[in-house]
Amino acid sequence: MGFLKKLLGLEPKLIKLLSAHIVTDEDHRYFISFSKYNQQLQLPEFVRLILHYYAKILFNFDPSDPEMSQSALILKNMVQSILDEGIRKDSNILQNADIDDAATMVSSPPGNKPREIVVTLLFVDTTRRHIMTDIPRNAYAQHMVFSVMALIQAALNELDQDSIDVLNHSLSGMNEAYDSGQSYSDMQNLAAIPTNAYMSAIMGE
Repeated sequence: MGFLKKLLGLEPKLIKLLSAHIVTDEDHRYFISFSKYNQQLQLPEFVRLILHYYAKILFNFDPSDPEMSQSALILKNMVQSILDEGIRKDSNILQNADIDDAATMVSSPPGNKPREIVVTLLFVDTTRRHIMTDIPRNAYAQHMVFSVMALIQAALNELDQDSIDVLNHSLSGMNEAYDSGQSYSDMQNLAAIPTNAYMSAIMGE
């Protein structure tokens, strides 16, 4: 059916909007750069990149595996910690997540067995976005957890206060959804939870 839709041109054409290149290494140093595919890219797309990446990393942690389930819980708790502090333009996200003794942001790509995670946000339609991730096999669960915090820290350099407010409300909405029992490992929720949280945030719900 998917093939037929594609053949008939009924499937939406996915358009690249924004990519984050996250380079990290054995010492948990994080260097992040962004690639914009449209010069008129709107700031909220950085927010949506974060939301969908957070959902995707949780999705990658199999809840039936105790170790991975623990990693998912740690990540959700970290997000809650930075929300409890309140994300601001001048926030030290790694400190607020209580990982500044283990992870650092650096101004050039680190070199101790580096691995690069590439995260790409794609346009589906006016309300929906899709995320693609390329995560190397030698990335540890800890790399993935910390990379969400590092991505938020790097994005603060791009965002204005209005967008940061939307980020706070959206991440809060996502955690509320997960806490209410909506599964992060459900394929439908992979896109639905970040999309619904974002739409609620911009509508002031």
